[in-house]
Amino acid sequence: MKINYSAQLMEESAFRHLNHLERSGFRADYDEFHSLADPIYELPEDDREAAFEKVNRLFFLERLKLGDHVLRALEAVGLIPKRRRTVKKSILELAPKTESEELENQEDVQEEALAEQVEANGEGEQAEAEESQTAVAEIDGDDEIEDDDEIEDDDEKNNEISYDLAREFEERIKEVTVKRAINKVDEGSNVLNRVSGNPLIEMRVLASRFSNPEEAQELDAFLIHEFMHAKDMVDPEFDYEDAFIPGNPSVKNLITARFRLLWNMYVDSRLGRMGVVATIPKEGRYREFDNFYRKIPEKQRKGIFEGLWKTEKLTHEELLSMATDLDTLMSKYVDPGEMTDEDKDYIHLQGSPCPLCKFPTYNWVDDPESICDEMVIEAIQIDFPDWESRDGACDRCVEVYELRAGVG
Repeated sequence: MKINYSAQLMEESAFRHLNHLERSGFRADYDEFHSLADPIYELPEDDREAAFEKVNRLFFLERLKLGDHVLRALEAVGLIPKRRRTVKKSILELAPKTESEELENQEDVQEEALAEQVEANGEGEQAEAEESQTAVAEIDGDDEIEDDDEIEDDDEKNNEISYDLAREFEERIKEVTVKRAINKVDEGSNVLNRVSGNPLIEMRVLASRFSNPEEAQELDAFLIHEFMHAKDMVDPEFDYEDAFIPGNPSVKNLITARFRLLWNMYVDSRLGRMGVVATIPKEGRYREFDNFYRKIPEKQRKGIFEGLWKTEKLTHEELLSMATDLDTLMSKYVDPGEMTDEDKDYIHLQGSPCPLCKFPTYNWVDDPESICDEMVIEAIQIDFPDWESRDGACDRCVEVYELRAGVG
């Protein structure tokens, strides 16, 4: 799997991250960046863009390792197998050094590496960056050096079945492209070329998310959540398809919002079972669910939410059906004896059509008889003989009939 980062994302992310470090009192990387970037302004104008891109790529991938957030997210959701993190050292390297020798060696290595990578051509540098991204060497303070001088992370002990599944997804997806989002609405993941059998995951993320190292957990949670959506879209068992949603724009928007909520719940509940921190905790998702379905009695509303949260396997078609039709949702998670079909008919959800004007209604008057004059109820029943007060009506229709009855 090939992982690409847009030039705009690398530039702004590195710039924001370095500025944050400089403001926090850590100037080493900031000064190093400017020692390489500032001389570029002396180059001919046509050569500057490529030169800046090389420096930005170097710092984004190698010095600041911001691309590691993406790799960790891909690993967490099983889109790629967990990387083997090993470091080999020679006997001389393992021998104790004085503090001055250690500092001098580090500076020499850094200077040589920076010089070589900045002078390399763009193609070679990209290959080096991708190679380093797929085989990152890391050492934890608690790791122990073994006789063969090789340090291995516990990630190597993954379950074999999980590894095979991750490899299957990795082979199915040809490329991941991470781009800079313009705003929060623009953020998210999508799978391109899915039907053609050559899927490409496109992730859009705000560069500002990379700016603060202290907010790394929030960035990782966001990426993991969005890559879970992408994984579902290429999973044959989920069977994602670009379904047509009937109705006028307001109805489509409402169904889309409900579908997005149910899918987010499905993603977050699985992450919770995996022990991964979600972008919004379970309590937050319930508040969202409660806002959409607050007309359902509380007992049944909580039961539906818990049932959804505990469901391990759902398909795209099931989620869309539940978002479109309340009866489908309730029949799946509400016991038949708890509510009759007649009780369900009098649940006035936001976006359901008003029985009088037939337009999607967001401001319901659930029982007009309890707040309206008797003449208003009579005026409605003249036009709609089968209507009862518990059928409810939208606030606009109630207002019209109040004016007609002369009591508005």
